[in-house]
Amino acid sequence: MASLDLTASDLVETLRAEGSDVTDVEAKRARDGYPEDLPRTLSAFANLPGGGVIMLGLDERDGFSVTGVYDVADAQQRLAAQARNAVEPPLRVGFESQTVDEKHVVVARVSPLSAAQKPCIVKSSGRAYLRSYDGDYALSEQEFAAFVAERGAPRYDREPIPESSLSDLDPPLVASYLATARSHSTRLASMSDDEVLAHTRVIAPNGEVTLGGLYALGRYPQTFIPTLSMSARVAPRPGDPPGTRSADLAHFDGPLPEILDQALTWVRRNTSTRVRFGSDGHGRDEPTYPSEALRELIANALVHRDLGPHALGARPQLVLEVDQLVIANPGGLYGITVDQLGTETGGSARNQSLYDIAKDVRTADGRRVIEGVGTGIRAARQALHSAGMTPPSFFDAGIRFTAILPQHALLDPGDLAWLAELPHTAGLSDVQQHALVAMRHDQAWTNKSLRDQFPMDSTRARSLLVDLVDRGLARAHGDRGTRSYSLDPEAHLPRDQRTPSLFDHPGPAAGTTRPNRSDDRGLGSSQPRARTKNAGLIASVLSDGPATSTEISRRTGLSVRQVLYALGRMEAGGLIRINGGQGRHDTTYARAEHQRGS
Repeated sequence: MASLDLTASDLVETLRAEGSDVTDVEAKRARDGYPEDLPRTLSAFANLPGGGVIMLGLDERDGFSVTGVYDVADAQQRLAAQARNAVEPPLRVGFESQTVDEKHVVVARVSPLSAAQKPCIVKSSGRAYLRSYDGDYALSEQEFAAFVAERGAPRYDREPIPESSLSDLDPPLVASYLATARSHSTRLASMSDDEVLAHTRVIAPNGEVTLGGLYALGRYPQTFIPTLSMSARVAPRPGDPPGTRSADLAHFDGPLPEILDQALTWVRRNTSTRVRFGSDGHGRDEPTYPSEALRELIANALVHRDLGPHALGARPQLVLEVDQLVIANPGGLYGITVDQLGTETGGSARNQSLYDIAKDVRTADGRRVIEGVGTGIRAARQALHSAGMTPPSFFDAGIRFTAILPQHALLDPGDLAWLAELPHTAGLSDVQQHALVAMRHDQAWTNKSLRDQFPMDSTRARSLLVDLVDRGLARAHGDRGTRSYSLDPEAHLPRDQRTPSLFDHPGPAAGTTRPNRSDDRGLGSSQPRARTKNAGLIASVLSDGPATSTEISRRTGLSVRQVLYALGRMEAGGLIRINGGQGRHDTTYARAEHQRGS
């Protein structure tokens, strides 16, 4: 979920789990007055795809404790004035005042500017800013030019390369390209070679080769533009000698299809194969990263890189780290957002002419560089899913795009069989399956350790872990900030042997009446539904003994209102007992089995 959509409590939880400001959330202490330097953050969030959130009333140096705001109305007025007058163009900012830990905080949601309006500039300095992980940095001249270039549809791939000619194209590649292009167009099939190359924008009207044509079909494109290439390196690993910077540093050159082949070979050379057992019981050698996923993601980086003059000082990069492969290219997404990648609406080409040419260019194995039907990301995700691996993560910084492909061990047959025997696993994500298997082998997870192993934001990590608790598969331990999750000791037991839990009483589906079954443990079909999205987390806390609603709130990070709502549903379902009366601060809540045993 994007931070713009989170409540104040969830934002605080995110920051505390992360331990610092995050890319799209900036916290400021405002107890004693209005904070300084917010115009820089306004500029950075306006330039960031998706925008960002400024929270006033938190102290980062004290673990994001809530300090409150000196004057809510005045702080909102000052920030609104800066959004109108301190930056150019003026920004849209939505304001809320919410209560967290019984203190008021101001939540300012900064909407991103459209591509036609970026970059946002701080008037006092004339500088524009972009968000790094937990801070704002001034754009370089090249980065500023990249934003300006995004104001119109990119057409750099159509530009002619001075002093180039047909002799700079690779004859075998051109012959294959012409045959493929003619095979799916009756109009092109009737044209001469020169006419096909002209109409498909390989050759410019003046007879020179276009940038896209040179990149895809050139004998050696780097003669004209050295950065029409790709670099790769293996990051230092544990045990490497001190001062080691990288290993197997490589540069891939030639036309685009050869660069793609070289990159795929390099990754395979630097990663191992593993045995994976199929449904037929036979073991097969499989690469660390599925070839289909690898191919699609590297091809995307090559084809969709920024080809503007402001970006030709950089090249796409591969970095093979201990637990992941990082694929980065100059230029952010064009015409779509990260959330749209791989969806029905997730197709948009930064370099439309190059994209069209690449559809008809073949690599050495006879495959097209890209299929050209907007399904590459979906194919990559499916290949990873089929291999029992987690999906890639994507990060768009506006002028840079990064895909991260985690390297996780394929689940072995024993672990897969164990997962299949667990109850309530329908719909588990790949990350959750890997997390459960690690729990099976005595590993406990925190929000941070899950994010370190599987790149994602802290909100997503929290959601996945809490879902495992709600399913009765994991238990939470510790208070907010130190909470860990381990396998529920009863996760593997059949229903008739488990301590009563929320998933034993899911309630009837909409529009149906649940029969009064023996495994409902005495709850008839007229009983209110007991399960809520937070009930499993609360039940895990109560497994340690009775607690007040305030104690449950502190230990779970939920608001008291959320806790009381869930407790009411749980009590109605017979899952907990109440000691005391409604509205009394000393009222405690206990799991039903604890009450019976007291």
